[in-house]
Amino acid sequence: MQISIAKWGNSLAVRIPAELARHLALEEGSTVEIDETVRGTLELVPMNIVAREAWLREHLAQCAARLESQPLTSSTAELLRAAERY
Repeated sequence: MQISIAKWGNSLAVRIPAELARHLALEEGSTVEIDETVRGTLELVPMNIVAREAWLREHLAQCAARLESQPLTSSTAELLRAAERY
């Protein structure tokens, strides 16, 4: 997909097509992180994705810490499985 860059005050703006915005759950006022990649391209990442990835990393670190503090026997594994069931 090719789009044009427009002028917005002293800055430049990229218009995100409506279908792509809906797919990424973006709406007016949404926050995105913008970075230049090592290949010299732009990367826009919706903050809801960044927040979800940060939460997942934190949650996995907590799970790993909990597992490291317990000996991994069959009974411990069963207790962990039972504790994680909904």
